[in-house]
Amino acid sequence: MSDDTLLAGVEPGTQLVVPQPSQSADLLPIPTDGTRVLVVTYRDTPNRLERRLHDRDIDPAAVTVIPVTGTDLAYTGPLTVIDRVAPSDLTGLGIRLSTALDDLDAGDWLYVRGLSAALMYVTPDRLYRFLDFLTHAARARDLRAVYEFYRPALSDTVYARFRSLFDDELQLASE
Repeated sequence: MSDDTLLAGVEPGTQLVVPQPSQSADLLPIPTDGTRVLVVTYRDTPNRLERRLHDRDIDPAAVTVIPVTGTDLAYTGPLTVIDRVAPSDLTGLGIRLSTALDDLDAGDWLYVRGLSAALMYVTPDRLYRFLDFLTHAARARDLRAVYEFYRPALSDTVYARFRSLFDDELQLASE
């Protein structure tokens, strides 16, 4: 399967988990055929995300980003950037997501990038409950969603538990 067709044909409402083989993994090629994308990222600053979107021929004007970082950010550009949230603040992230999800339509994309980093700040049980809430909210809105984990950072037991929340798993080739 070519890189550009990885996510082609994903049906609205589908929740995919992507066990990334490398921490340096690039953005997945999300098709933006008139759809909008909400990116929650533990990995990228808005400036870096904008460059990566341009590299993937994704229009940054169609993207809203919620940066998850403990660092203040300065950004002026075409991305719509919602106030950053601290990595340990899943409640704050849930509030921002609830508001942002309301602005999306059926078939739009939710892309949660770098979820393994959350486990440096919250317990696996807490992250599981948060992802349970988020996958249900995305399904209820008929959003296509991708949740990216750095797989080597998770035990098999923790990964299997998280995996149960998703409809399917997208396997990427090792680098």
